[in-house]
Amino acid sequence: MPLTNTIWPEAPAPKPVKDWLETLFALLDSKDISAPENAAALYTEDAVVYGMAGKAVGTAEIIQARENSWAHMDSRKHEVLRVYSSKNDFSDLLLIGKLSAKFKNGREVTDEFIVRLVFRGDTTVNPKGSLYQIWADSAPWLKAIHGN
Repeated sequence: MPLTNTIWPEAPAPKPVKDWLETLFALLDSKDISAPENAAALYTEDAVVYGMAGKAVGTAEIIQARENSWAHMDSRKHEVLRVYSSKNDFSDLLLIGKLSAKFKNGREVTDEFIVRLVFRGDTTVNPKGSLYQIWADSAPWLKAIHGN
């Protein structure tokens, strides 16, 4: 599970925020045909999602980005290591995580990433992501994809 060993702030995070994160990262690691649409449904219709492959704006682009995300990979596993919140309602988060991936060419990469995640709506009821912005070193990923 992506949140099994996560370190959280002292203030308790709303259960819907924890559930949202658990669902998102499980979907990001899933090859299920419905995963791209289910992941996009976690966001607002005008959400901006920055991934390793670039920027996606809105539901249709998020779905397309998720569909394209398996082009070079056989498997991947996200693990959220730590969560920080800049707001008491957990609507603006900073996540530190680790991603392990196996590529179709046989190479493997494990590296850390940082994500800023902003929610719109009541985080105690049904949060919707409006911004997902990732920072990570792309060099090991590109090297693995291209076999250098």
